[in-house]
Amino acid sequence: MTTAVEQAEAAGFDMSLVDVSLSYTYEQRALQHQAALDLALELEKAGQELRGRSQSTAGKAQRG
Repeated sequence: MTTAVEQAEAAGFDMSLVDVSLSYTYEQRALQHQAALDLALELEKAGQELRGRSQSTAGKAQRG
């Protein structure tokens, strides 16, 4: 019978990343999480701005 770790590795998960993450303090993990969240929010904002520009450009092309 295979363990959950063996199954995860067989599915392609890099379990060494879990080990590294667990070696961090709570504060270090929280800071990493916040940095990832900040990046995700920046990317979402950039995407919204791009979609807004392309929609206004498309509207001008239809009216032009």
